[in-house]
Amino acid sequence: MAERLGDILILGIGATWFSLSYIALILAFSYPLTLLLILSAGVGGGVYHPVGTALVSNVYSSDKAGPAISTLNFFGDVGKVLFPALAGILVIRIGWGSSCAVLGTIGLGASILYLFFFRGDIGARRRQSVSETEGQNPIRAKWTTFQGWGIAKPVQFTVYSILGLLDNGVRAAITTFLAFLIKSRVTAGAVGGLMSLTFLGGALGKLLCGMPIQRFGIRKIILLTELLMVLGCFVLPSIPSGWVLVLFLPLFGFMLNGTSSVIYVGTAPTLTPEFRSRGYALHYTLSFIASAVAPYFAGFVGDTYGLKTIFYVNGAVMLFALPLVIFLKGGSHSGNESR
Repeated sequence: MAERLGDILILGIGATWFSLSYIALILAFSYPLTLLLILSAGVGGGVYHPVGTALVSNVYSSDKAGPAISTLNFFGDVGKVLFPALAGILVIRIGWGSSCAVLGTIGLGASILYLFFFRGDIGARRRQSVSETEGQNPIRAKWTTFQGWGIAKPVQFTVYSILGLLDNGVRAAITTFLAFLIKSRVTAGAVGGLMSLTFLGGALGKLLCGMPIQRFGIRKIILLTELLMVLGCFVLPSIPSGWVLVLFLPLFGFMLNGTSSVIYVGTAPTLTPEFRSRGYALHYTLSFIASAVAPYFAGFVGDTYGLKTIFYVNGAVMLFALPLVIFLKGGSHSGNESR
């Protein structure tokens, strides 16, 4: 759709859809309807990642893509810091349904302003996209081939996709049940603040982990951040409440989220620029399927063996997946990375 309608327009439509779905939650009177509206919100929210990342990676040269994509991911997590804290206040005062409607209204206002201020660019990009789509090689544009999906280096794309799938799945499971672990240590009113601290660390991780790619290489950064994240999964269940927990959570969030930016940057050179949105769409879809499924299975683990076991199991899963890093080629994004 981004190729036919223009990436800037699709980003605006996705944000609008996402916001309207959350506003509609104020009308949810049953679990099935709530589930349907949440699913709808996910459809709209899922537009941002593949289209936005592809847009930024195409705009910036390879030596600047790391900081650019990291900055993009950082600002996404800024919202994860601010809105949980705001939601925690609103839920207490006006209830969960009304709080979703308020937050959705903020998103809708931002979406409308975005579409208004970028209306000139939307028209220009749409005409450009239509022209490029009409001139595409029909054989190459078929989605039944690697080239049709925009995948220039299938082996490296597969490795990055598996790492992204596991990283997103583990992060989703940990984040989902982290709130329950925190709630067992502190009062209910402090949960939102501590989760925001974790997301703040995650935002900084997404920003800073992508910055030194040129110097240290993708492989070393992924290995370091994942090892520290695994260590955090094993240590976190034993940390008591108090200042130790307050100081640990931002550091844990840093490692839990930082790897994602590095994986997204590494995926860029495995894709052809003209079909990069398609390739990122496939990559993100696989990762988000893991994000959707992992908390469900983690819940079974928690019900059977206890809440702490969820963190131990997810740490072990990521630990056993780390040997995949050796299959990543090269040492830096601008050199021979991702061949």
